[in-house]
Amino acid sequence: MPGLRPLAVIAILLAAMFALKSVSLADSAVALMSTQGADEPQVLAPRAEPEDQPETAPPAVTPAPVFEPEPDEFNVTRSQFQLCELVENRRVELDMREEDLDTREALLEVAEQRIEARIARMEALETSLETLLGTLETERERRVGEIVSVYAQLEPENAAAIMSRMDEDTLVLLAESLQRDQARRYAAILAEMDPGFAAELTLRLRSRANPPETQTEVEARLAGRDS
Repeated sequence: MPGLRPLAVIAILLAAMFALKSVSLADSAVALMSTQGADEPQVLAPRAEPEDQPETAPPAVTPAPVFEPEPDEFNVTRSQFQLCELVENRRVELDMREEDLDTREALLEVAEQRIEARIARMEALETSLETLLGTLETERERRVGEIVSVYAQLEPENAAAIMSRMDEDTLVLLAESLQRDQARRYAAILAEMDPGFAAELTLRLRSRANPPETQTEVEARLAGRDS
């Protein structure tokens, strides 16, 4: 059987080629049929007529919306402007008032400083016056003391004769000093005076010992005169 093998092989190959050819023809036929089906016009389905529908109620009338008037932009702007103007005027007024208060405060501070400086000068002047018055009083007492010492050394009749001719202020001042510092000497001088003159001098010394009761008496004593 070796001689039959090539033939068998050829036969098999032929059979295979035939089978492949058959498959190719079948595919071509299927493709052709598909193409023809796509080219045929499509038959549209008949359009369904609308059926009679029952009459419906007319649609309800919707009321027209009521539009509220919008605010006038011009009026709003003017109102705002007026408000801003009032605020600005008020601010300016407050600024002016603040400046006025600051000015017054500065003036008060200056016036206060001037018053304090004037008070300090017055206090210094008062101190100087007190010192000067003390000095004058001391000097006056020294001089009166010297006069008293002189009259204390005189004979009583001589001293009484001189004192009887003195002015009233000097007589009272000398008599007070002699009575205070040289009581015995003053008594001897008083005994040598005229009794009426001595009595009047005593009354004057007693009235000076009493405190002043009126403004006139105070002024008179300050002026060195006895009322």
